[in-house]
Amino acid sequence: MPEKEFYVKAVDQDGNALVDKTIVTLQNGFFEIWLPRNRKIGLRVQGLDRTAKGIIKTFDDSKTCITTFRLQ
Repeated sequence: MPEKEFYVKAVDQDGNALVDKTIVTLQNGFFEIWLPRNRKIGLRVQGLDRTAKGIIKTFDDSKTCITTFRLQ
């Protein structure tokens, strides 16, 4: 979904909002956000009348590209 607007909210395990804004996807349909290391983060993505949510971890052994969130 290239160049589409999504509302993105990321909250860490301590309740700190790390991202709380509208983001436009890149031409390849992905978007990038910076998240601090060593956190467990709840991520919610809303757009196109759908929502995707889940947990992202940012530890040394964590993946840096997440492609498994599905809008439902």
